[in-house]
Amino acid sequence: MAYSITTPSSRSSLYSSGLEPVFGRLFDQAFRDFFAASDSPDQALKKLSMDVTETDKGYTVHADLPGIEKDAVKIQIDGPRVTISAESKKEDEKTEGGKVIYRERSASQFYRSFELPAELDAAAAEAKLENGVLTLTLPRKAQAVIQQIAVK
Repeated sequence: MAYSITTPSSRSSLYSSGLEPVFGRLFDQAFRDFFAASDSPDQALKKLSMDVTETDKGYTVHADLPGIEKDAVKIQIDGPRVTISAESKKEDEKTEGGKVIYRERSASQFYRSFELPAELDAAAAEAKLENGVLTLTLPRKAQAVIQQIAVK
């Protein structure tokens, strides 16, 4: 088994190769994301994690909405653009003979807007929320059939 020893001179190749700024930005972003949890309203908005699959009839979207009630989810469809937003409210817990000394669970908001490659049929779209996962079935809008007319 071969071992290698990292010396200051061998580390300089990483820095001289131009990768230092890339790794620096990645580390800074990871650090900000890790410590981003805050009670401030401008940081309470969370990006919605989702998967989109294409079928013969349209698209299926699976989005994670942990702790969200179905009445708090809003979905808008405008042509090929889909917007999903949801909010969980912070509830005041009543404690018998005690007080809350630490709280991490609070109100949160989710938001995601994306565009699909085809126009969507908003009237035929369906949404279902089960176990914190939103499932959207988004059929494509029927394309106008081009007909050729014979000249008489």
